[in-house]
Amino acid sequence: MKVELLLGPLGYIASSVGFIVLFLLLLTTYKKKSLQKQLLLIVCLVGVSWAITTTIQLVNQTSVLPSLITETLFYLSLSFLLISTLSATRSFSSLLTAKPHSYIIYLTAIIAVGEISRLAIPFLHQKVFFFLHLIQAIACLWLVEQLYRRSNRVELKAIKPLCIGVGLISGYNFALYADALLTNAITPAFWQGRGWVITAAIPLIVITTRRLRNWESRVYVSRDIIYHSTLILVAGSYLLLMSLAGYYIKAIGNDWAETAQTLFFALGGLVLASLFLSDVFRQKVKVFIAKHFFANKYEYREEWMHFCSEIEDQTRTPYDNALSAMMRPFGCEYGILAIQKNGQLLPETSLHCPIDHPEASPLLQALGKNTIEHQWIVDLPQLCHGHEKPPFNVDIAPLCTHQAFTLLVPLISSSGTQGVFLLSKPTSTDLLNWEDRDLMNAISVQLSVYLTMYETNQKLAESQQFDTFNRMSAFLVHDLKNVVAQLQLLSRNAEKHRDNPEFIDDAFDTVDSAVSRLNKVLTQLSKKRIEADTQTTFEIAQVIEEICQSRSVQAPKPEFHNFSRHPLNLVAVKERFQNSLNHLIQNAQEATKDEGSVVVSLVDTPKSIQIMIKDTGQGMSASFIKHRLFKPFDTTKGNAGMGVGAYDAKVMAEQLGGFINVESTPNEGSCFTVQIPKQTTLAQKSFTILK
Repeated sequence: MKVELLLGPLGYIASSVGFIVLFLLLLTTYKKKSLQKQLLLIVCLVGVSWAITTTIQLVNQTSVLPSLITETLFYLSLSFLLISTLSATRSFSSLLTAKPHSYIIYLTAIIAVGEISRLAIPFLHQKVFFFLHLIQAIACLWLVEQLYRRSNRVELKAIKPLCIGVGLISGYNFALYADALLTNAITPAFWQGRGWVITAAIPLIVITTRRLRNWESRVYVSRDIIYHSTLILVAGSYLLLMSLAGYYIKAIGNDWAETAQTLFFALGGLVLASLFLSDVFRQKVKVFIAKHFFANKYEYREEWMHFCSEIEDQTRTPYDNALSAMMRPFGCEYGILAIQKNGQLLPETSLHCPIDHPEASPLLQALGKNTIEHQWIVDLPQLCHGHEKPPFNVDIAPLCTHQAFTLLVPLISSSGTQGVFLLSKPTSTDLLNWEDRDLMNAISVQLSVYLTMYETNQKLAESQQFDTFNRMSAFLVHDLKNVVAQLQLLSRNAEKHRDNPEFIDDAFDTVDSAVSRLNKVLTQLSKKRIEADTQTTFEIAQVIEEICQSRSVQAPKPEFHNFSRHPLNLVAVKERFQNSLNHLIQNAQEATKDEGSVVVSLVDTPKSIQIMIKDTGQGMSASFIKHRLFKPFDTTKGNAGMGVGAYDAKVMAEQLGGFINVESTPNEGSCFTVQIPKQTTLAQKSFTILK
């Protein structure tokens, strides 16, 4: 026998040895039982039979039909293995119900029965069997593609060699039978070389068995992949039918056949494009896939991501976001969201329909509150046909004439925002079932929390506006109180010094100062904000002397000691600096008896300026200093105080880059030290009250 004639049988003998080695490895190495292991053992046994049968056929030059039969049985066992890996099932019976993959098993089994019957009863042309084996190869390639695409990244490394090996065998068979179908005969070179291709593929399967010990790949199903694969399959089938029809038209042989064929292809392409661009057709395909290919209707991971993107849309109001988030998963074309306020359900927003839709009000009045109270999703068509019985009484007859809205979904909340979604007919499903209702309830709960947080933030912002307005009022009243105190002091001293020319001059200066302050207060009230004044450079000692002189009318008179050897200047808002020190000195006077003392000292240190205000008053506890002294609007003076003097002084010092240190002992006195750095890089900030 020539060498070229031996290559074919040797290749199949080598492949049979490869299957036997893989069989023994599985028996001796992997002790754990699994369905995938058992199926792989069957694949090995059938593979050995296929290789031996083909070897005998090549040596004896007999009919290829026995080889075709064993090949079909090999594909049948291989299909079981791939489908079990795809579904990760542990039951053999469940493989027969795993749609649509189980259809491949049934088809392969029918082919096997037909070929076995062909041994006894000659029927069908050999081209038919070539075509059926071509379909087998295509189906196996499709299973390999599904397994590869749907394996997660962790398992992909283990699955990849199997996909390459099985793909190599099926791809080679595809080329073999496509050529046989065209030439009506099997090419000997193709047939003889296949054994070596199978032998090369077996080590790849061995690698997978080594990497994937229990042969249970965790796979996920991508609805988008199935959806687009289905569209491609539909398009391919449609184009195949068009080709057959075009071939038939051309085969007629009339003069107009070629023109008719061209016109047919053009019109057929138009129909195909119209179908693929039709939203209705695409939606029906999605519904069909969800019904027949998946246990669940929805891809919940994708739904959650879409939900998050919907409610984060900054171009719409939160109510629009909530309505859109409820409509999108179910393919509703339009809808209305009604919010319950003060016991009434009022439409808050709408999408793709008028907010005052004539059918909305009757539905809300008849079903709205009951829907919220019982947290019941109303399917209006089912309710009208008597297929749904709600947990509340309602007169159905008047509602059955309404066709615009078919769903009422409550906005579920125990204590937050409550309302109702009015939705048009869903296009994602033909009939609302438990899964649709569960998803609606889950979305409703999340949206209720989302809207409750939004409304709470709105109320909080409104409350903060009132708070800032009250804060501004407190500071302004504090300034007015100081003006009143100046005028009252002027009035009391007038009885003693009205004939003193110097007092008259001081009185006019005091009145001018009061007028200036009152004008400033009026300006701030009109602008609804306390604005920063212009910063100036002034001498600190001079300001302190003026404050002590103005406060000398109240006992005990403050004493000023300047320990600085040269003038100390400060860049700040002079009036505010003056008011802050005035408040601290006034507080020291009010906390000290008339026979006590208040001493103000100015100390120049290398890095800072220190202003110390020391009194012999009643003092303060450490707890009071820590928790209440600088807390705004907390006062110990009753109605006479506003609680902002010490707070304003602290803020002023901090804005100048410094701080206030307080030392105090109850019943002995206190010492406030205002420390301001000489070279501060912080400019004094405006004290804005109302934004």
